[in-house]
Amino acid sequence: MDNKIRKKAEQILIDFPNISSYELANILNIDERQARKLIKNLPYDMIVDKIKHNKETAKENKSKKKALTHTNGVGQVLKGTISIHKDGYGFFIPDDKSVDDAFIHPKKLKNAAHNDVCTARISIYKGKREAEVVSILQRGIEEVVGVVDKYRNSTRVIPFSRNFHGHIIIKGEKNIEDDDVVICKIERYPTSSSHATGRIIKKIGTLNDKDIDNKIVMIKYGLSFEYPADVMAECDDIQEGRFKISKKNLEDFRNLYTVTIDGERARDFDDGISITKNNEGYELYVHIADVSRYVVRGSALNEEAKKRGTSVYFPEFAIAMLPEVLSNGVCSLVPNEDRYTVTCKIVYDNKGNRKATYFYRSIINSNHRLTYNYVNNVFNETEASHDNMLYNLLFSAKELAEILLLKRAKEGVIDFDLPEPEFIFNEFGDIMDIKPQERGFAERLIECFMIAANEAVAEYLENNGLKGVYRVHGEPDVKKIEDWVEMARNFGLKVPPLEYPVTPETVAELSKIASESKHADLLSSLLIRSMMRAEYTVENQGHFGLALNAYTHFTSPIRRYPDLLVHRALLSGLNLGSINETEEELKELASHSSKRERVAQDAEHDIGTFKKLEYIAEHYEDVFDGYINRITNTGFFIYIEKLMMTGYVDYGYIDFDIFYKMGDYAIGDKTGERYRVGDKIRLIPYKINIACLQADFTIYKKKTKKGRK
Repeated sequence: MDNKIRKKAEQILIDFPNISSYELANILNIDERQARKLIKNLPYDMIVDKIKHNKETAKENKSKKKALTHTNGVGQVLKGTISIHKDGYGFFIPDDKSVDDAFIHPKKLKNAAHNDVCTARISIYKGKREAEVVSILQRGIEEVVGVVDKYRNSTRVIPFSRNFHGHIIIKGEKNIEDDDVVICKIERYPTSSSHATGRIIKKIGTLNDKDIDNKIVMIKYGLSFEYPADVMAECDDIQEGRFKISKKNLEDFRNLYTVTIDGERARDFDDGISITKNNEGYELYVHIADVSRYVVRGSALNEEAKKRGTSVYFPEFAIAMLPEVLSNGVCSLVPNEDRYTVTCKIVYDNKGNRKATYFYRSIINSNHRLTYNYVNNVFNETEASHDNMLYNLLFSAKELAEILLLKRAKEGVIDFDLPEPEFIFNEFGDIMDIKPQERGFAERLIECFMIAANEAVAEYLENNGLKGVYRVHGEPDVKKIEDWVEMARNFGLKVPPLEYPVTPETVAELSKIASESKHADLLSSLLIRSMMRAEYTVENQGHFGLALNAYTHFTSPIRRYPDLLVHRALLSGLNLGSINETEEELKELASHSSKRERVAQDAEHDIGTFKKLEYIAEHYEDVFDGYINRITNTGFFIYIEKLMMTGYVDYGYIDFDIFYKMGDYAIGDKTGERYRVGDKIRLIPYKINIACLQADFTIYKKKTKKGRK
């Protein structure tokens, strides 16, 4: 046998001494008989010695690392990445995750740009940790997508980025015009005294082109519909039946009545539910697509899924983590087809207390693909179901969900039920309307059951000492909560004095107060911003927002890579023919998954804002209602209800008076009109900055003059 294969097998056995011959064969792309022979013949004593040596070395390195970082990096020069805020300052994010991020003053950036890899010195300045860039090791942004602007005698590209400051001067380019959208290579980075320079690599269209917004955002965030050839070759093997799947240790749930419940336009169904009710309580089955059967360690599919990290959802389409053969095909729990699943069975008593949990590698056959709209109509009795088994399942599920939701509310779960914008398009792809997506009880029911399964899996990992990935959500910054309380009071809300320490119950009560006010959308979204960002880690730190001691993501492996990691960890712990990653691998993958999630969120936010600006551009004469949420010396920020977005009113845009800030008010010099935080005002669009994805408004008066687009 090839010596390279023997060495690779040896390393795998060191990392995973209990690996099955089936899994080893999949990773090495060899016959299972050859894998059994390798496991039998490789010297066992040598492998055991190497495992012991690796553990001792890791322990020594951990002790050294702890000694070096006990001062949180102060006085050290460390390697890390720069993150630039749109206002010009930055943060240094050390590669060493045991050292906290540090603020960087604009003067201490030393011409570093967003995402640059650099070294920086951590110090204490006026009692606070700061960093100063020492050297730039690698540029993080080499190309940008931007719009051409012919300015005086020069040609420049204005990037579609809030993190890359200034424009890029283009020299010697003759075949581009105003409003051309281009990809630009940066040849010289900006300094304190000069702009960046670059050259045009490719023209991708103009600002007026149909679909240009989708192209801009996809290029900006490196998103693609295309998959590498080796990935598609593996998909062909799966589709044509050449990919071997072990059917050992399968629990057969095909006779269990099962449904999927998703949105109208959903195509990848990664979760299904079954439920039975008896005198003692309920048995809830949450069936999740067994993606790990097809996406195995060492495969091209796994590498591509890891790289993408998550699916990304645009208003008109999705950019899937996995190719369609898997995401909408063999992994998707379509009705009336046998599908491999990982099932979490939870036994509840009549009060919603969890009595027992069981996990299975299983096979199901879904009876129905249901939509949220249909289920909500059944619950509201506007649509009848003539299938008694379906009717019984839905109303048993509703009963259990109501019990669990009430129980969760008492435990202090923070329920941020914020509206998401739904974009309505005509047959030509033009945006016709924006309205809040309706959320009925069906959506909450599925969310409730998925949270229950995620919690159950996290507790199993924790209680059995298994290495996995947790979804953690830290405690909020108390100062930010205090600032929110003060702002809410400025909006006229009666908020009781804060009790310390701030608990999930505290924030849940604030959320309830916000949701019952006329400023619900704005105040709830601002309260969310005061919270920590949820992320993936290998250490279980609990989930503050859900008031849970342990939580993970297990229920969406078709669209989230961390869920796939959790499946491997769970199945490995259950000895069901799967192996999971090492702890060091999981640390790296957890961090990478958090970064990819942020990329997806930023891309989804940007494309949503693009659509909103396009709507504004077609409704320049419309009057919009908004609430003032912050007053500054130069203007005030407003939340536009219809658009579910924040805009800005510069005092200079107001043509009927001269406004200035005095205390908590914006006051008109001639009219004496006074505006404060929380005031509802009528507005009209004034100016759109498409490159910065910003909209400016002015106060509506019958004689108000318009600005320019």
